[in-house]
Amino acid sequence: MRNSKGLFTLSAALICACTMTACGGGSATEDIKNTNKDIIAEAQTLTRDDLFKKAAEEIGGGTLKFIGTSSRFKNAIDGFKAELAKYNSACANMTITTDTAVDGEIYSKLCGEIEAGLTTGYDAALVQDGYQLQALGINTGYFLNYVPKEWNDDKDTNKTKNANPFSLQYNMKTWMVNNGGSGADVVIDNIWDVTQDKFKGHIHTMDPNNENVNRDWLIMLTQDEWCDALEEAFNASTNDNKSLDMKKYESYGDQKYAYAFIDKFLTNAVFHGDDGAARDAFMKDYGGLGWIVYSKIASIQETAEITKKNITIAALGKDFSDGANPGDSKVNGFGGFMYKHYLQIMPYTQHPWTSCAFINYLSTTKEGYAAWGKDIGDYPSMPSINVDRTKFGHGTLENYEFTQSDDGENVFSCLNDPASSWWEDKANVVVEDPAFIVTEYQNVNNFIKDVIAAK
Repeated sequence: MRNSKGLFTLSAALICACTMTACGGGSATEDIKNTNKDIIAEAQTLTRDDLFKKAAEEIGGGTLKFIGTSSRFKNAIDGFKAELAKYNSACANMTITTDTAVDGEIYSKLCGEIEAGLTTGYDAALVQDGYQLQALGINTGYFLNYVPKEWNDDKDTNKTKNANPFSLQYNMKTWMVNNGGSGADVVIDNIWDVTQDKFKGHIHTMDPNNENVNRDWLIMLTQDEWCDALEEAFNASTNDNKSLDMKKYESYGDQKYAYAFIDKFLTNAVFHGDDGAARDAFMKDYGGLGWIVYSKIASIQETAEITKKNITIAALGKDFSDGANPGDSKVNGFGGFMYKHYLQIMPYTQHPWTSCAFINYLSTTKEGYAAWGKDIGDYPSMPSINVDRTKFGHGTLENYEFTQSDDGENVFSCLNDPASSWWEDKANVVVEDPAFIVTEYQNVNNFIKDVIAAK
């Protein structure tokens, strides 16, 4: 996955129930925070046009300090400046910083500035890892949430799942099979299939001790909804590992299926430093499995030995040709994990209107979201601004160079990406829930560490 390594230790300084005065702030910074809350509340009622007018007046030729766990936001900067310049020509010379940091580092930077009462720090941020967001930014009351009016008015946005904290997009991890060579007959049609002993050393992924998103996913499996899904899949006729001894996990009560799955998945997994390395190893392992970010496979370079033609996305199966009509999921249980990128505003920002406007541009316009629009497996929380990728595997392949064309042959079925609604409705994907992850973090994380230590 992108920029996800590194877990920031939750120090007492960051999770204590201290006042801002005790943590380095004071009445002056509290006044700034309260003013910014009022501005954000008003911004949520404004149309994009009215919001951009206020932002253009506020920022002029100044600097918006922005930081992200994804560097893609920098591709939207020029378009945003051009939009603001329509209202104030000075904005043509404005600056937006392009700072990036991994999960642990970004929360350390942001929370450190807030605790110090710094009023010249970052204005806004794009972050991921629901656990740290909830524990460090939300439960502490540090981060401020803005929901664009256009997003809130859209009938296809999910207000329950994505409004608070405000989600820019889903990013997909999904099961994939290398059906090349000796692996041509491998089929994963039940989530428990991956727990079979034959896959030990053949599931390529990242270590949840080092990659926060993989840990968050495993914690989510202990939620009632996913415990039920795992139990149902275990009892289904498609489960090829029904001999798994569940008595070992009886002490976990209603969560026993989740802990059993976590145990066997981690035992079978091969850990790599990043998703790119996991993908490369997966492509050489005929009959092997990948649990990696979906978008990573798009950049595989075709050779005589390595080809995306060998990849089967388990939930989609081998025999589909159009992501607009993928049918039902081919996997009992769940077909993937949707983690999120969140957009948050810092409490002491000097540019609240501009922070809101930049978030609005990224999350509600096709031009702003274009930075991610062509990535399979990335889905904006406002579906109407997405790019149609349902035939991204169609085109021509000559001399190992692929030219995409919706009217071309179906060369790479694995790239024919359905809409996010299919993944949620048909593939029954697990969706990150920061508030839940915090409640179960300690217990599941300790279990994860114990299993990995015993490998």
